[in-house]
Amino acid sequence: MSAKLPWIALAAATVTLPAALGTVPLDVVRYAAYILYAVVVPGTLLYRAIRPTPRSLLEDLTYGTVVGLLAETVAFVAASLLDVRGLLWVWPLLVIAPLARRHLRGPAYPLRPSTGWSWAVAGVAAGFLAYLTAAFLAVNPPVPDGGPHEYMIDQLNLLAVSADLKHHFPLAVPEQGDRALGYHWFAYGHLAASSLISGVDLPVLWFRLDLPVLAVLAVCLLAVTGWRVARHPWAGPVAAALMFTVGELVPQRQAPSFFGSITAYYSWSSRSLLFGAALSMPLIAAIVSVLRPGPPGGRRADRWRDWLLVLLFAAGTTGAKSTIVPLFGAGLAVLCAVHLLRRRPQWTPWLLGALLAAVAVTAVAVLYGFEGQGLRWGPFAIMLDFVGSLRHGTTVRDVPLILWGLGAYAIAMGARLAGVAGLGRRWGDPEIFLAGTTAAGIAGTLCVWHVSWSEHFFIVAAWPCAAILSAAGLVRLPWSPLALRRALTVAALLAGASVLLRVPYTARWSVPLPVYVLGALVLAAALLIGRRHGRFAALVVVLAAGAARLPYDAATSANLGVAYHVRVTPDQAAGARWLRAHSTPAQYVATNVHRVGSGLQGRQSLAYWISAYSERRVLLGSWGYSPESTEAQSRARRLGPALTYWDPDRLALNDAAVLDPTPARLGWLWQQQVRWILVDRAHGTPTAALPELTDLAWQRGDIAVYRLRATANCTPASCSDRVQSR
Repeated sequence: MSAKLPWIALAAATVTLPAALGTVPLDVVRYAAYILYAVVVPGTLLYRAIRPTPRSLLEDLTYGTVVGLLAETVAFVAASLLDVRGLLWVWPLLVIAPLARRHLRGPAYPLRPSTGWSWAVAGVAAGFLAYLTAAFLAVNPPVPDGGPHEYMIDQLNLLAVSADLKHHFPLAVPEQGDRALGYHWFAYGHLAASSLISGVDLPVLWFRLDLPVLAVLAVCLLAVTGWRVARHPWAGPVAAALMFTVGELVPQRQAPSFFGSITAYYSWSSRSLLFGAALSMPLIAAIVSVLRPGPPGGRRADRWRDWLLVLLFAAGTTGAKSTIVPLFGAGLAVLCAVHLLRRRPQWTPWLLGALLAAVAVTAVAVLYGFEGQGLRWGPFAIMLDFVGSLRHGTTVRDVPLILWGLGAYAIAMGARLAGVAGLGRRWGDPEIFLAGTTAAGIAGTLCVWHVSWSEHFFIVAAWPCAAILSAAGLVRLPWSPLALRRALTVAALLAGASVLLRVPYTARWSVPLPVYVLGALVLAAALLIGRRHGRFAALVVVLAAGAARLPYDAATSANLGVAYHVRVTPDQAAGARWLRAHSTPAQYVATNVHRVGSGLQGRQSLAYWISAYSERRVLLGSWGYSPESTEAQSRARRLGPALTYWDPDRLALNDAAVLDPTPARLGWLWQQQVRWILVDRAHGTPTAALPELTDLAWQRGDIAVYRLRATANCTPASCSDRVQSR
């Protein structure tokens, strides 16, 4: 019972957290039942049927949950294409019925986590949940009701993506009608499927229920994968802590913005990042299993099962986050190069690389439609806030400042990689693959430019490999409980010092200076404790000194402060949700809302609250996150979304039809499948013709919803309101 207590406590915390934040208990019960019935149970049965060798119950459950998510994606696509979303709840039965008798009861597992190991992993997960609660969950109501709320812009855009997938397939750009969107949508398809099967409202899933479960799953997956890859149980909890507990080694009040982060901010701002990280961890384990030679006399069928798992997890991962599989392929390329240098070439990494390349090319064609996503070659573009220029980038003359910045970047991001020093000469194929993937992630972040600063996603995508590699080195060193306690004490003091430290500077080149000062303090402390307690204690000090990053971020930048937000009023949300209740997915919405309208981003076309809360397609709303906007800004080397719409005539026609309608203009809207008009008078007041030519259906404050009347000259087909969710 004592071994189960950590997991019982963690499960209880995960379940009670949404309820403590005001979620209706029935929604919590529904979602818990959905997770067990539609993800964990069928996924675990499938994984047990595929995996070659049982290792531990926790591996079966965590890796099985990933398989369940992938199987759910396949079922979701099939149900969407056949337009039978109402039957999506049936798919788990198609797995459970044939497999339950043989695989429901687990085998005798050779690996059993100790109680201490379980408490360590549960503690990391609980700490990560605490950060997400303070930074995101507790400060964002699913729907604004007590007054206006400032939502981080990306959240409503991604909620709109989930809403579109709930009713339509393939995915379209939010608020751009039927314009297809090439995107890594698997995380948002999962949310759509969650809502369809559980019956829980999408905003409740987004802001309350989905993220805690995904966070706990990611921590447990990394702990299991670290143990399996490093072949040492404690490499798992250490790796999990290096990704989900310890942050960047920076003075908290003077952290250079170009450093980015691994977990702070990104873990809640982009659901696909955390979802992709979770799916990538079984892929790491599967690749390492293939790279390692099988046991003497091992069955050939078992090796093919490992290859099948590589294919399965790679296919799922590339649809979860586009940056992951190319980085893993780069890691395998590094391994192939090392083999050639050692004059010991092997076919296995080449075949693995070819398999990942095939998966990536297929994803580029099928999921992303060969769109470039706004990426451009831009060496050291992340440093443009202190070196070079936003317009022209960096030049040869900037090399001294670039090197100065790279040194600080290495301190801030590389401190958590210090455990690699413990590997010594123990570098096999798995370690080279992990190191190559990590190097590729760092290179991608440093060498690529993106209009929305998404080059940081490369290092984030590679970080599970980095964390496992560092943890594998640390746990191989001799240690003692006393050395560990004293090292953690010193690291805690240094973490506190990172909050208090302030280094005066005025010149632009001095931006990285505080990082060097903090790095010197940490190095001095590590050397001092290392003289008394050995290399293990010294490395623990360096690894854990950044522990203040996540708490400080939650305390000072919850919900990203006010830097990138759209204000949504209760009236706006109520109008959109009224539309959801009184319209069908085939009925589109026209609106005069195109821009945020207030705050620092008032001029930006990033107001996605209509499609997010109505779950309806908008003919022409906001365009800032459309592919055309990204490509135009990328060509012009401008950061951020486009302020102007690329088809001004279409925009003018849309706005004229909404604010100054005529029968002809309304007829054009009808031909575009528009059946409703949502007007926000804060963005423009319509003429008296609108209520004369349409029917006022709902009104509150500045928000009014009008129903279009069937035009006299439309055909029977164009006048039909038959639901066509595909």
